[in-house]
Amino acid sequence: MKLCYNAVMKKFILLCLIFPCLSVCASELTEDYFDIAADYATYGKYNEAMVYVDKILQLEPNNIDAKDLKNTLVRVTNSNAKSYLTYNDKNIQQAQQYKKSGDKTKQLSTLASATGDFWSMFILAQTYRENGDYKNAINYFQKANSLKPDYSQSYLGLAQCYSAMMDYKNAINYLNKYIGYNPNSDVAYALRADANMNMNYLAEADEDIRHALDIEENISYLLIEAKILYYKGSYDDARDKLNLLSRNIQTSEVYKFLGLCDYAQGNLTSALLNIDKAIILSDDDKTLNSTYNNIKSILDKQSK
Repeated sequence: MKLCYNAVMKKFILLCLIFPCLSVCASELTEDYFDIAADYATYGKYNEAMVYVDKILQLEPNNIDAKDLKNTLVRVTNSNAKSYLTYNDKNIQQAQQYKKSGDKTKQLSTLASATGDFWSMFILAQTYRENGDYKNAINYFQKANSLKPDYSQSYLGLAQCYSAMMDYKNAINYLNKYIGYNPNSDVAYALRADANMNMNYLAEADEDIRHALDIEENISYLLIEAKILYYKGSYDDARDKLNLLSRNIQTSEVYKFLGLCDYAQGNLTSALLNIDKAIILSDDDKTLNSTYNNIKSILDKQSK
């Protein structure tokens, strides 16, 4: 099946307003690599995105879309490249200089001093969000929103912050506002699906993830779909989708839910193996260790 993917530089486009949309079509394997690169680029992980673009070019050295995308990523990550805003907004220009020199405190204070400037507030909010300081990010997204209420990306930023803080009710509230401006945003529907899933609103989550996948068949969305199926108790369907995903991406989350599906169906040996893989790939394996120990305890009792 031939799939087309939308612009991968979504986050950077929204900030700097300088890149056009880029659509790419490729073979099945390169489609997956484009998709993974898209996920990384959307969240500003440009170096990780570049890894997968290079993999595409190893398979297809003459892939024009991959070459164009690589050039775009190189430009984004080039410390000497300047956006339209950097050229024309002296305050942002000064903040960028402080950032380059490694003076984070002055970078943030320079942006914060321009309380009446929308872009300074928005970029400051994005900076705090990327650094995991969600309370400050929310504060400055709200200030940006008060200066430019129709700029919908502030709603998306707020939703991402609340979701990261596991305040899913507020996340959904802002996603609803964002979708009101952007009814075809696959990212927003996927985020709302994840929030609904975490609040156990599984029918709403299922509807949202289907909507997101109708717009763009993205690997991260397929993982959310599989997780929703697990929480709905559709273990066979969830496991089938997770098995397909595991052929292309080997992450803790994929193996965790494969293991949980096995555990729920009483396939304890397979559950133990998959949870073990998840632990190896996980940064925080406390919950997984507990699950692993529970399964191992049951198997040990059965073997006696």
